[in-house]
Amino acid sequence: MAKLPVELVHAVRRARGEDNLKVSELEAKTGLSRYVLYRVINGTTTSVRPSTIEKLNKWLYQRI
Repeated sequence: MAKLPVELVHAVRRARGEDNLKVSELEAKTGLSRYVLYRVINGTTTSVRPSTIEKLNKWLYQRI
């Protein structure tokens, strides 16, 4: 398990708000389950798999 960077969580929250995405829509775009996304967005988890961080980073970079 990898430590989830706080900056990444803030970036995901901000991007989700800017794009006005529901968690189910973010699920389709990232390939992550909505349960993982809820835990990340709500801050209830601080450690995730490295692949989760990679998928979130990939989605953020694709938005640019």
